[in-house]
Amino acid sequence: MKSAPLVITFCDSGYLPLLEIWLQRLRELEVPRVRVFCLDRVTLEWCTSQGVAASPVSWSGELRNLWVQRIAVFSQLLAEGEPFVHSDIDAVWIRNPLETGAACSRKEDLLFSQGTVWPPDVHARWGFVLCCGWFRGLPTPAAQDFFRALQAHVIASGDDQLSVNRLLLSSGGRWSQGPVGEYALPFRDRQVQCWSQPLRLTTSSGSLSVALLPHREFQRLPEETDRAIVKHYLTPKSCAQKLRALQHYGLLPISRLFADGRDSLRPQT
Repeated sequence: MKSAPLVITFCDSGYLPLLEIWLQRLRELEVPRVRVFCLDRVTLEWCTSQGVAASPVSWSGELRNLWVQRIAVFSQLLAEGEPFVHSDIDAVWIRNPLETGAACSRKEDLLFSQGTVWPPDVHARWGFVLCCGWFRGLPTPAAQDFFRALQAHVIASGDDQLSVNRLLLSSGGRWSQGPVGEYALPFRDRQVQCWSQPLRLTTSSGSLSVALLPHREFQRLPEETDRAIVKHYLTPKSCAQKLRALQHYGLLPISRLFADGRDSLRPQT
């Protein structure tokens, strides 16, 4: 097993301005191993020109196919003995989670950040859900088995977060706490249960170990705390809208955007 996990993300050319910001932040935090999985030729060429480690991914352009391709990459990395952290490019790293906070000291096969309420059936049972926008996997036999099962499930469901949560729910696993948290955050017409320390899932077979990271450290919803390590706030889909939203939250310098709303970092292709 490698000493430092490989940090990976997925990107196409429509999000290159956001990718550049994300990569710069990881450089500032001195994250040693980063790889971009490129969903089109333009992104691969840009990464190559910038000296960024990159690999091509064959993608149909449909969102449900992206989730299938991502699970295939995760499975391949684990099969190769590669520990990895997957981070969406709109997950802003405030501090280095590989060096500080709850994630760096955990030994579970899988570590997940917290989502909001999707899928709702799992939220109804647990009071929370796991988010695939920031998670860590170790290349253990149990993690490899889980992702092999996940591949077939995602092909049918078309949604990786739905599949992850429902597979773990169906495993008969029990969390170390819950379903009522230390505190709750409102989200639409529901409450998201939260804890200040990681929760641990024990599956009925006992083979797979999973932990949920504290929301205060890995935030999906804005939370006033000095413990934040990654802020992965809910934002609109387009790159320009994401940049404006992150600017609104104070996570980007104003110079990153043109006054007329165009992306200021779009590489010339």
